[in-house]
Amino acid sequence: MTDPRKTAAELAQALEARLGGRLQSVLLFGSVARGEAVEGVSDINILVLLDRVDAAALEAVGPLARRWANAGNTVPLVMAEDEWRRAADVFAIELSDMKDAHVILHGRDPLAELEVDPAALRLQVEREIRGKLLQLREGMLVSAEDEMALGRLLMVALPSFVTYLRATLRLLGRPVPMKSTEVITEAARRIGVPPKPLLQVWEARATARPLHAGVADPLVRDYYAVAEATAAFVDQLSESRS
Repeated sequence: MTDPRKTAAELAQALEARLGGRLQSVLLFGSVARGEAVEGVSDINILVLLDRVDAAALEAVGPLARRWANAGNTVPLVMAEDEWRRAADVFAIELSDMKDAHVILHGRDPLAELEVDPAALRLQVEREIRGKLLQLREGMLVSAEDEMALGRLLMVALPSFVTYLRATLRLLGRPVPMKSTEVITEAARRIGVPPKPLLQVWEARATARPLHAGVADPLVRDYYAVAEATAAFVDQLSESRS
């Protein structure tokens, strides 16, 4: 089994060799940093901060990024350090998750001095969860007659919904558990929905087990109902705190 942390560290070393002093920080975040990665399923999420992003930097990083992507990994997020600081209000969800779970692979911690604006977090959650709900609905329409495809859809969409559940707990001022199953359970309790459908899909995803689900199955119905209820809860939360 490949160690994703070792793979990420090797990328950081290669970046340092190519960029030298221009490389400010390399940070590992996401499921690997949380200790929840599933081999063959989870992405290795890397943030790369440079002194500036110009043609020379892109030319230097390009071959590494191509090899990284060709190996099935998500292309690293490459930003200039000052750009990163200015974008804090735009990436409030991502910043919140990174602050809770990250590994510094090179340089200093770019999150140490950044604070997440609750208003920006609330706005991003409200916008993104509505968009994800529409994508889920569209996917259910397209996959309605294909149980395997519909099962994959539920598993692929779930990490995003868990991200929104973590953000919802933060908006409520509640502690955010590190384990996603605990996030699902606690957030579902706060929202007033059953956690079972999301936990069932999470178990299938975590064990890389194929999930067959028809559009009329109780699992699909209940999963969608929880997603809708979460979106409605965030809407009401934003109104009550505006």
